[in-house]
Order: sequence, then C-alpha cells, then structure tokens
Amino acid sequence: MPEFTEFRIEHGSGVVTGIERSGDGTPIVLLHGVGGNALCFKPLMTALNGRRVVALDMPGHGGSTDAPNWEMDSLTEFLFSITRQVVKGPAVWGGHSWGGKLAAMIAATHPEAAHSLLLLDPSPASGIPIPAEMFVDFTFAGELGPWSSIDEAANSVRGLPQYANWSDDLRRAFERGVTRAADGKLRARISRDTLIAICTAAGEDHSATVRRVSCPTLFVVADESLGWQETVNFALLPDAARWVIRSNHWLMASNPAELNRAVKGWLATGASESARAST
Repeated sequence: MPEFTEFRIEHGSGVVTGIERSGDGTPIVLLHGVGGNALCFKPLMTALNGRRVVALDMPGHGGSTDAPNWEMDSLTEFLFSITRQVVKGPAVWGGHSWGGKLAAMIAATHPEAAHSLLLLDPSPASGIPIPAEMFVDFTFAGELGPWSSIDEAANSVRGLPQYANWSDDLRRAFERGVTRAADGKLRARISRDTLIAICTAAGEDHSATVRRVSCPTLFVVADESLGWQETVNFALLPDAARWVIRSNHWLMASNPAELNRAVKGWLATGASESARAST
C-alpha cells in the first residue's frame, strides 16, 4: 500500500491510528462505521487521486484503542480534537453509518472547521429503535470469531452483506480488524460488549444537533435504505444534495464504483452546491 501512509496519534493512555493519502485541496476526513476500519475507505481514497484524504481507525477498531467515553457528544469532541492533530484548517468531514452521524455532529458543533459534509448512508440521527444487543447479534455476530486460521476467518465472512463483492481490498480491511488471542484463536479486535456500548450510544436521538449543520452536504444512500433515510435524515437537512445508488447499507463494499462516481462528481463542483441528484 505504498500510496498510503499509516499514522498513529497518541492520547493519554491510548492511541488512534489511520491511513492518509497526500494531495491538494481541502482535506477530506473519513470516519467508518461500526465494525469497520480505515481500510474500508481505500477504494474511495484511491478514486480521489490528487486529493488529501485522511481515514481514521475509529476508537476500538483497527489499531485504535477504546474511546474514553462512547457517548456520542463526548466522542464527537474526542474525534474532533484528535483529528486536529493531522488536519488544521477546515475539512470535508465524511463518514459511513455511525461515522456519518459523528461527522454530521462534528460539522454541526464546529462549523468553523467544516468546509462541507459527506454522509454515506449515515445512521439515523433520531436513533435506532432496536435493542443494541439484538442489533449487534444480528449484524455483527458472524464477524467476531473465533477462527483457527485467517483463511477460515475470511471464508466465514465473505458472504456477509458488509463484505459483498469480496476482493483483495476487502480481505485486507477484514484482516486489519482481527487479532490472535491468548488461546491461539483469531477473533475480531472489537468485542461484542464494546459493539453493544457503541450501538447503545449511537442509538440515541441526536436530531437537535444534526439539524444545526449549516455547511454544504451530500447524502449518498443505498436504495435499500432510502425509505428511512427520507423520513429521518433527509428531513433534517432538506437542502442537502442527495444521490441514491443501488446498494446495501455497506456502500463501499456493495457498489464502490457508483459511490466513487457520486463523491467525485460532487467534489468536482467544489462541494458548494445543493443540487439533488440520483441514479
């Protein structure tokens, strides 16, 4: 991965890691969703050749240690503070799912640092009306392990919707999120308990904060999510641009070509117009 640079930011007793691609223009900061890591964005970062892009391993994911606090307001401030160490001026804040909701909260609470906002099928601003334990077990149980080998692990997850269109890039992203435990078995770096804590916090209503977003915004959402995105998130930011692609919730895996086209097209306008588009 020679075109990308790994970085590591120490904070207190912990660390946040990520990857960066050098380039010009307003820097783009990308925050992934629950269960992912910075490498989930590698195809998009590659497509944005010539732009400076920074993708974090969110706390508790990839090489990053747990957050001091999983509550969304605290996590918003923590991520903003951490990111200021690598991006000083205004940025295009972007994120998928949980990361999208946090990107919106950063843009809302720090408008001076938000050039624009890129929301990739973001989590509902109003919360998730499903118990966190049920949501985690339904969505993530298949990628927690244990497994005896990395090949066994890869074969067990490649059929999951978050790994649709399995590729070398997706395998590398998956491998970034696993570790070998003391018993010799491979397991996800993130635990079920941590996933539940994150989803409990993300499942609360933060509509009042997200509604304050004032910068140019693009929604790129999956057609499978369009119904609830329209009633929940679009309604809060009615002037945002919208692009709907054929995909499941995990856009970066399910339809990377259309995602890349949507993001590149919007950025090419200067990310300053509110026109709506769909495919």
